[in-house]
Amino acid sequence: MAWLDSHTHINDEAFDDDINEVIQRMIDAKVKKAMIVCLNEDDFKKALYITSDQIEFDIALGIYPGDVKEFSKERVDKILNLLEDSRVKAVGEIGLDYYWDKDNKDAQKEIFIRQIEIAKRLNKPIIVHSRNAIQDTYDILKAHRVKGVMHCYSDSKEMAKEFIKLGMYISLSGTVTFKNAKEPKEVAKIVPLDRLLIETDCPYLAPVPHRGKRNEPAYVVHTGKYIAELLNIDEDEFQKIINENYDNLFRR
Repeated sequence: MAWLDSHTHINDEAFDDDINEVIQRMIDAKVKKAMIVCLNEDDFKKALYITSDQIEFDIALGIYPGDVKEFSKERVDKILNLLEDSRVKAVGEIGLDYYWDKDNKDAQKEIFIRQIEIAKRLNKPIIVHSRNAIQDTYDILKAHRVKGVMHCYSDSKEMAKEFIKLGMYISLSGTVTFKNAKEPKEVAKIVPLDRLLIETDCPYLAPVPHRGKRNEPAYVVHTGKYIAELLNIDEDEFQKIINENYDNLFRR
């Protein structure tokens, strides 16, 4: 088995100067599967050129909630049309963000729901971003049932249980390795193993021992090993579990 990164932004400009070295470090760390998440049409174009004969790269595309107020109707329609592309394996990251944007909640909800409905029609899973908006996120997902994953989950274990009841997966990032990150550790312990994923969300949220540095997919190994130890699961068995979960969500 091998490791995987279920949510990476290696198409970000932070990797423009050393993308080949980043990919080689993935290979060296035995990270053999990754979902490249695109927030716009330019991200999507860049992602198409990130390839390796030793890594299975998938692509997700969606309108990030923080970009909703900046996108014209024409640009929104262009991205929504791109979701039909067969190379897009998941719709995301999409959702709600009331931390940065509190004045356009209705617009965020509208775009979120539109993308959910497209994902359902295309039978593609969604990748959900939710920040300071957990109740509205839950209410929308409950009303518009769709398969998907709560990306970089950082809310309570009680809410995690509710999302799992809706059929959602829970993905944990490097924050679970932070010393004072109580909630991610609690969440890791209550998520059914067949609903658990791991990710970097790079270039952000590098795990210990790289905290504070630019994150990259090779570092997902630290997150995976930490959770396996936390759950007292053999490392190889944990790799098998997350690979099966990834394939069940994104490839079937």
